[in-house]
Amino acid sequence: MEALTTFSLRIPKDLARQVAAEAKRSGLSRSEYARRAMEAFNQQQMQSRMAELSAQLAAHSAAVAEAMDASVSDGLT
Repeated sequence: MEALTTFSLRIPKDLARQVAAEAKRSGLSRSEYARRAMEAFNQQQMQSRMAELSAQLAAHSAAVAEAMDASVSDGLT
């Protein structure tokens, strides 16, 4: 396991109770439960950004290809 550092944050009491209950049900410490939740959220955010960038790249590539097709005049039909 990589080196760990302390990360402190304030959360609403209801959320703290929910985290504690879910961690207990899962057999995890609150820290491990929160760590996994943050890792999952980060992964989800990265996948979302990658999908957005992929869509932008595809749109750009299509536009470039269309521009190239429109500008190519080799005399062949």
